Amino acid sequence: MHEDQVPVLTGTRTPADVLAAVAEHGVALLRDGGWRRDSFVTLGDALMRPTAYAGGFHRERDVIGDDRTTTTVTRGTRGMPLHREASYAPGSPDLLTFLCVRPAADGGRTTLCDGVALLAALPADVRVAFEQLAIVWENTLPDGEWQRTFGTDDPAAVRSALRQWEPYLRPWESVRVDTSGTGLVTGFGTRCTPPTRFGGVPAFANSLFISRPGDDEYHDQRLRVRTAAGGPVPAHLLSVAAEVAQRLTVAVPWRAGDVLVVDNSRYLHGRQAFTDTGRSVLVRMGHLHQKETT
Repeated sequence: MHEDQVPVLTGTRTPADVLAAVAEHGVALLRDGGWRRDSFVTLGDALMRPTAYAGGFHRERDVIGDDRTTTTVTRGTRGMPLHREASYAPGSPDLLTFLCVRPAADGGRTTLCDGVALLAALPADVRVAFEQLAIVWENTLPDGEWQRTFGTDDPAAVRSALRQWEPYLRPWESVRVDTSGTGLVTGFGTRCTPPTRFGGVPAFANSLFISRPGDDEYHDQRLRVRTAAGGPVPAHLLSVAAEVAQRLTVAVPWRAGDVLVVDNSRYLHGRQAFTDTGRSVLVRMGHLHQKETT
C-alpha cells in the first residue's frame, strides 16, 4: 500500500476548500489545522446534513455527545474489507468525515480505494459485467424481533415507516418488504456501479467485499446479497475485483488531530487490523446540502 497518494491539505481550510478537494480527488486528509472535536463537528455541519446514529440493525458504535451524529468507528480491532458505507440500505451517505483522536501504535490505518479507478482497471469483460449488474441486499428479521424493532406487529405500518427513505431513493434503487414467509425480509435493490455525486461517473462503489468470508477480516453474516435475477453474485467477478482493489488500495498515515473527508459515492474504505486498544477514531456522515445532479 502507498501512503503518499492521499491528498493532504495542511493548515486552516474553509469548508469550500475541503469540498472542492473532495469533488476533485474523492478524498482529502486535513492536517496541522488544530482539529478538535468541536471544530470537526463544525466542519461537518458546514459540509453536510449529518445523519444521527440510530443503531438498529448495526449496533457496533458508541455515540459521542447528545445529538447522536458523532460516533466511534466500528468497535474491535479486526481488519475490515473495503466497502461503501451503508450501500446495502437506502440513504447511503454522500460524505464520511473521520477525526483521528489517537492513532494505533501498530496497524489500524484506514484503507481507501478509488472506485472510479478500480472500475477502470478491471478487465473489459469484468467491467462490463459489473456495470450491467443489479443487486439486492436482503435483511431478515425473525418473528418477534421485527415487531420489537419497529414497535408494531402490523406489516403495513412497517412499510409506512420505510417510506422515510423515499426522498433518498435514486432512480435505480428500490425497497420492498416481504412478510409472506417466516419473519420479515427487507430488500434493497441497487446497482454495483452507481454514479458518483460529483460528475456522475460510474464507480465500483458497493459493499460486496464484506459479503465474502475472510480468515481474519470482518465478515457481515447478517446481510445476504444476490443478483436482481435471484442468483449469487458470480464469485469469479468478485475475485478479480478484489485482486485489482488490493493493488489500488492506499493506507491513511494517521496522526492525532487529522481529519479525513471521503466521497462515499466514489471511495471504498476499510481498515487494517491492530492490537492497540487505545486507538480512537470518530466518524460523522451525512448528505450534501446541495447535491450534484447525476
